[in-house]
Amino acid sequence: MLEKIKIIELLDTIPFFAAFNAQEKDYVAGLEAQVLRFRPSDIIINEGDIDKAFFVVLKGSVFVSKRKPHDVVLAKLKTGSVFGEIAFVGKRARTTYVIADGDVIALKINLDQINKLKPIVQSKIKDQLIGILADRLNIMNDQAKRFA
Repeated sequence: MLEKIKIIELLDTIPFFAAFNAQEKDYVAGLEAQVLRFRPSDIIINEGDIDKAFFVVLKGSVFVSKRKPHDVVLAKLKTGSVFGEIAFVGKRARTTYVIADGDVIALKINLDQINKLKPIVQSKIKDQLIGILADRLNIMNDQAKRFA
């Protein structure tokens, strides 16, 4: 388990938490939010699973993959990236696998933990997730234009 001070140091480097003040980062680091370690090739998310959580990569990188009809790597996400937010926000099954690409430290934040946060921290998390989803939608729209 990482010490709280080390978790705060990692949070300080992550854009997702840039709008959080020191007290809010301390609060997030002290939650029962899971700071998880993964080894190379560990499966972090299984396609089809139901889970009420999203992840922030604190250190390392991960592959986002589809296994059906065959293995296809969709993206490589690095430190600071967020994943699992679509199933989290949409309250639906996971649409991809996420696999550790080397040693990874990730913060897993679930709905129950968010509901225990102060309203200002909840709002900042929601604002960040909305921004991420909007960015991803814009990317998809740009890609769709190429096929039109």
